[in-house]
Amino acid sequence: MKEHEITRQAREHFQKTINTMSDQLSTVRASRVSPAILEPVTVEYAGAKYKLSELAMIVAQDARTLIIEPWDVSMIPAISRSLQKANVGANPSDDGKRIKLVFPSLSQERREELARLVDKYLEESRIALRNIRREYIDEVKAREKKKELSEDESRRIQNEIQKAFEEYEKQMEQICQRKRKEIMEE
Repeated sequence: MKEHEITRQAREHFQKTINTMSDQLSTVRASRVSPAILEPVTVEYAGAKYKLSELAMIVAQDARTLIIEPWDVSMIPAISRSLQKANVGANPSDDGKRIKLVFPSLSQERREELARLVDKYLEESRIALRNIRREYIDEVKAREKKKELSEDESRRIQNEIQKAFEEYEKQMEQICQRKRKEIMEE
């Protein structure tokens, strides 16, 4: 039997929630630094705010070092100020052409703190998934009440939504489990 349109919409909404959580997790530093850590950093330049990634190329030189090469070297002071304000966990140093961020090794305490942050993102995403599930199940019940859906069809769609919810919740838990493992690795 073909999946109902409401279930398809719920699945799309569930997937957006997972994508949002994944974006949040990409900003959490694990044992290796990633350019994604700098994704939230904005730079004020020429009277406007820009994402750092729009103004420079960001590459990981090694497990603890990021190199930022601005498209225009005159932006280096503004980028350095923004990095210091953003408190990314490393102090910027520049050679006039590029900025280097050397991150310290993570202490066990910091690793545990980051693992708790991952748990927080997971819980926020779970709540969002539950709200989406409730919203779509309420819509199905409302359609049944208006006689747009039969009782059997309504029950079938609600079961589809519940199965999709469980599937996406499991995916989220697996993603967070991998991230926690990555954080705790030396």
